[in-house]
Amino acid sequence: MPQLIEVTHVSKRGTSLRITLPKKAAEALKANAGDIIGFYKEDDRVFLKRIK
Repeated sequence: MPQLIEVTHVSKRGTSLRITLPKKAAEALKANAGDIIGFYKEDDRVFLKRIK
């Protein structure tokens, strides 16, 4: 079972929904400002992966 490392809230901006990537999640992804994050769906789960 995957380990929960952080939680965040969903907010609305215009017609889009937005989330803020928590620091612990950004560190786990090795993500920095300007990076591209991909969202992948498998069955009923969504995964994040740093693309660039």
